[in-house]
Amino acid sequence: MSVPILITFGSNVDPLAHLWKGLTLLHQKLPIEAISTVYRTPALGHDHQPMLGPNRPPDYLNGALLTLSTIEPFTLRHLLRHIEDQLQRVRHKDRYAPRTLDLDIALMGNLILQKRSLSIPDPDIPKRNFLSVPLAQLAPDLIHPLYGLTLANMARGLEVGMSVDLEATASLQTIKKKGGGLEVHPPSF
Repeated sequence: MSVPILITFGSNVDPLAHLWKGLTLLHQKLPIEAISTVYRTPALGHDHQPMLGPNRPPDYLNGALLTLSTIEPFTLRHLLRHIEDQLQRVRHKDRYAPRTLDLDIALMGNLILQKRSLSIPDPDIPKRNFLSVPLAQLAPDLIHPLYGLTLANMARGLEVGMSVDLEATASLQTIKKKGGGLEVHPPSF
């Protein structure tokens, strides 16, 4: 039986182009049911605070998507990493380095999986507004399996100060399921 799977995405290297390509590749493997609003967020530093100043990295475009599938967690993680690799994602020791594409499993129904290489639900959901807000938009009544709260309750009040990127939202939301096939209308970048 299919379960709702929520995947978060982000990029701060030519972000709209990389997100478009990455989500289109993903949609060829898993039907994307919905894509959240896309938010522009500042890059975080090692202190987990937004980086400021003239030498700060470019802002990220962040959001989430919903799919329904029976895919296994490690198979999905492998698929997401493969798509990141196709878009030349470079993995640095510095986990805050700029990236072409970041795709992460946030939630898979009520699954709790805590392995060294994969944690579901994503442990950063309650800490990061750019994760919790788009997730709550897609599945407000979904109960977080560790906290017992709906995603809407977890995100309440965190949307303050977030900046919606209307162009990215409109472009990415054209990637949609239609009649079981892929219908996309690529934007001009």
